[in-house]
This record gives sequence, C-alpha cells and structure tokens, in this order.
Amino acid sequence: MKKSVLLFLVAPVLSCSQMRLGVRGTIHSSNISKVHEESSNRIAGSVGVLAQIKLDYYNQFFIQPEISYSLQGEKDKIKTSDNQKIDSKFYQNYINIPIYFRAYFSGDDSDFFGEIGPQIGVLIYQKDKEKEKMQYGSNPKNLDFSIGAGVGYSINRKSEFFLRYNYGLVDIYNKYCNKQDTSVIALGFAYIFD
Repeated sequence: MKKSVLLFLVAPVLSCSQMRLGVRGTIHSSNISKVHEESSNRIAGSVGVLAQIKLDYYNQFFIQPEISYSLQGEKDKIKTSDNQKIDSKFYQNYINIPIYFRAYFSGDDSDFFGEIGPQIGVLIYQKDKEKEKMQYGSNPKNLDFSIGAGVGYSINRKSEFFLRYNYGLVDIYNKYCNKQDTSVIALGFAYIFD
C-alpha cells in the first residue's frame, strides 16, 4: 500500500521531468569553526558531477543532486614539548553529496538562480591523524551533515557560475571542549550537457 501511494505521488513528476547531466568544479575556502585559536583557512577546491531534474513545465524549478571530491580542513599552530608553536595542516578530504532545490529567476535562457539544500559529507582522508587526535582529543567524525545555499548566473542553461556557502551542523571533534563545525565558501563553475 505504501509503495503504491509513493508511486502515485512520484509518477507525475518523473513522467514530465527531464534529466540533464553536467560537471562542476570549485575553488573554495574552508575551515572548522570555533575550534582553533590561531587557525587559517585552507584554500583548495573540488570537482564533481551533477544531474538536473526538472520539476515544472516552465523550466524554472529543478532538483540538482551532485557528488564531488572536496579538499577541506584548515591550518593551525600547535605547541611542541619545548613550548614552541609550529604550523600544522589539519586537512580533511570528503566525498560530498548535496541535493539542491534550484529556482531560476526568469524564463530566459540566460538568468540568475538561487539554490538551497542539505549535504552529506563522507570523510575519506586525513593528513595527520595522530597530531589531530593529540590536539583535539579525537579525530574528526566520518560523516558530516551541512546545509548549503547559493546564487549564480546561467548562460544558455549550459555554462553556469555560482557562489555557495555550506555550514556544518555536526560537532566534528566530539571530545573537544567547544562545539565546532565545518564551513566552506566556494566560487564555482558548472557545464551542463544537453
């Protein structure tokens, strides 16, 4: 019964929707909020793929799932045994899977858009696990959950430039004294195929 109701609700959307695929990349600045006193952001990037699923007849509303490989983390200073401070790179790389709801602001082929949606990040790499555990009492969690929002400009619904901000909702170092979260601001480009 539940499957029948779900199929009844989803079928009209699937029947009139069209899916387009694309590639995307960003240059971004990332950090971990509220944890490091002398930290500096990591400037890096991400690459990935996307799909656009049309939700309406007028090509104004879309669901846009993505998957990307993202270089994140930050730099910080830690104290050595002789009380000196040295620069350390606390880098974490993620596979990120956001699902954005996107709205174009006009019916033209070239127009502005806005987007918002949740993102799951799967930690797949840490630069220095032992140093990170020594500094913060634990390594970062394997899963991150964040909310993202952005604006952008589309040229002929193919070449798109965007600015996004993702704010993490997960306490990354759960044994550290303060709650902290990931934070990423990104400038990106996407190309969508017919």
